Amino acid sequence: MIKRYILLLSFIAIIAPALAQDNKNSIEVSPFTALSIFSAEGNTLGGSLYGLEGVYHINMANNQADWVRGLNISDVSIALSYRDFSHVYLTKKPGSQGVLGNYYGAVSRISMVVAHAGKTQFIVAPGFGFGYAGQTYYTNDNTLVGSHINFTAQIGLKVLTPLSASTRLVGGIDLYHYSNAAFKNPNDGINSIDATVGIVQDINVTAPPTAKKQFKHYNKNTFEFGVGLGRRGLVQTGGGLDPVGYPLNVAYQKTATSDLYQSGLYLGYNYRVSPVLSFKAGFDAVYYFKTIDTIADVHHFYATYQELGSSYDRFRVGASVGAELWLGKVSIPVNFGHYIHYHYFVPTYQTGYSPPDYYWSFGLRYYLTPWMALEAKQYLHRTQADYANFGLVFRVGTHKEAD
Repeated sequence: MIKRYILLLSFIAIIAPALAQDNKNSIEVSPFTALSIFSAEGNTLGGSLYGLEGVYHINMANNQADWVRGLNISDVSIALSYRDFSHVYLTKKPGSQGVLGNYYGAVSRISMVVAHAGKTQFIVAPGFGFGYAGQTYYTNDNTLVGSHINFTAQIGLKVLTPLSASTRLVGGIDLYHYSNAAFKNPNDGINSIDATVGIVQDINVTAPPTAKKQFKHYNKNTFEFGVGLGRRGLVQTGGGLDPVGYPLNVAYQKTATSDLYQSGLYLGYNYRVSPVLSFKAGFDAVYYFKTIDTIADVHHFYATYQELGSSYDRFRVGASVGAELWLGKVSIPVNFGHYIHYHYFVPTYQTGYSPPDYYWSFGLRYYLTPWMALEAKQYLHRTQADYANFGLVFRVGTHKEAD
């Protein structure tokens, strides 16, 4: 397989000089191998992971939008990848080689140039997307992945250096993650640190210009209210599950059925310091449509247990601070908070239990108007996904700086 990658890169390098262009879009082919593979909750992985990534880069050199210039973005890209897990195994589960299947990912990324050395660029490239896992807990009992469809996140540190007027060599280190945001458990997910090397080749497609109508509503001070609805999957294996009075019973876990819906609310203040950054402070509340039941019987327990998100009360409330990164109509808010009220479930059978007093969240917004946005928001306790909230955000602003 590695020989095929080398031949493909050599072919691209040979034909490159005939395709030389200025400010053109480009394609990239990069094989990679994992330096480390790991998961959550102490699940360790061994073996070798290889893969191939194909990327379409949209050159932003002709785009003068504030967010492009403010973040020094060289391109926006779509990366398709294939990850071969056939030689990977769970170290705590003998005979598990290949149990994870393969993974096919699609990630949208931005490339931010952070330094130069002559014509060589040093780049940070974060991205989000989706992917398809070939195997899950429900197809072959692997305890790390609960669904075929997963959210995917990636961030890379890249070095890009020219080989000719239209061809560049790219290499670097990527952190790659996929899991399903707790839509269907188990949801420990897979992480890998990858070493990549590849070829970037310009093609005869001109870089797009600045959009004629830009989204430039820079209110210095704004207040916002967000409301949404989300659903969490049941814990159907693991999770430290051993309810009081009942033995651990995987059969009960697998057959438990319930609709674990929550509604997320947010009220906060924002201070915009630049076209690409604002700071935030506010209050978060989550309403539980179903609280944990530890009294009735084991069926009710398995049907209401939500790991660190298990609550005896209908509401939990916290205060948080954070920031929002702006990419035109798209923004990425991140908040870190401490609970003011949270009557959480404490498993008495666990010694040294650390309660979830803190939480954090991140999301993706698309602004339909300057005062209303669609939002997908993930709540988390430590590294454990709580649930994903989908809804609307409404804003009211003062001190308008630009339009």
